[in-house]
Amino acid sequence: MILSDIAEYVTERVNSKSITLNQYVTTDSLLQNKRGRQTAQNLPPMTCALTRYCKGDILISNIRPYLKKIWLADSDGGCSTDVLAFRAKNGHSPNYLYALLMQDAFFQYMMQGSKGSKMPRGDKNQIMHYSVPTFSSLEEANIGTIIVDIERKIQINRQINDNLPTLDRSLIMVEVHRAA
Repeated sequence: MILSDIAEYVTERVNSKSITLNQYVTTDSLLQNKRGRQTAQNLPPMTCALTRYCKGDILISNIRPYLKKIWLADSDGGCSTDVLAFRAKNGHSPNYLYALLMQDAFFQYMMQGSKGSKMPRGDKNQIMHYSVPTFSSLEEANIGTIIVDIERKIQINRQINDNLPTLDRSLIMVEVHRAA
């Protein structure tokens, strides 16, 4: 089985004027090393058609695939044309699709077919030929649920770790006040 058997590229469009910064996804707002995304810094300067993504779609930066920029959409919005939006076909689990696409092997496969040296881009046709294992719908759902649950826990731990320096300073200030 190949990727195109279980997923398709999203081709629906949405007007950029109907999208907020929090709904807009660009290659710059996707974070490296599978860390999800941050809020976009700005909207397109001119009105244009964006790819309309929905909650459960998987967005991957098509520029410099080696940066491993991927996000499982938790809301609806619009993304730039340099972001590939994948949607699980009927009967297939979006979480399982995310589990497949977040693997290092997938990003390596994207790089094998990429074009350009300074800013390589994945080949959309080649990407859809990525070999995927065959599982029943129930197995896909179970695998996807486990992986997404683990990813959520990892994200929470990252947030805690990122806030430790701030927390540490706050505790020091509390101790200084108590000592005074």
